[in-house]
Amino acid sequence: MKDLVIPFSGMKEGDYSFSVVLDNTFFESLEFSEIKKGNVKVAIEMERRQHLLNLDITINGFVELDCDRCGNTYNQPIEDHRNVVVNLNSDHFEDEDDLISIPQSQNDFDLTQYIYEYIVLAIPAKRVCPENVGCDPDVIQKLDQLHPGEKQNEDDHATDPRWDALKNLKDN
Repeated sequence: MKDLVIPFSGMKEGDYSFSVVLDNTFFESLEFSEIKKGNVKVAIEMERRQHLLNLDITINGFVELDCDRCGNTYNQPIEDHRNVVVNLNSDHFEDEDDLISIPQSQNDFDLTQYIYEYIVLAIPAKRVCPENVGCDPDVIQKLDQLHPGEKQNEDDHATDPRWDALKNLKDN
């Protein structure tokens, strides 16, 4: 995705801003992406200094996901904000969450993988249909019928005599 490549070598020091809209083609182009559809706007405010780039990244939009409960697809709103510092002349520095180091010989910086990871991190762990849409009622009804905790046998209340003997020790 060439829109997310920053050619910083020819840039003068100063402030820059640009935005990109990521659609289905972006998500489909990533080989192992669990997201195949979406519409996400990425706004980047960049401060270019002699040996670093300070990036203020704002992500807004939605991605299409499968509901963990009913299996239907739904649009998950995505909103995230990141501050990232890119060190431009370091060959021996370890990257951290918000600090990225690239070699001095590199002329551009590709944000594609970072933006994708920020979008994935903005997705909630529990993926369920929004309340205003709701899950598929047929699937929910079937799940309720198959719920393992519903039926209890008389045998479930019977206890093992070995445990009863241990309970007697506790009472003493």
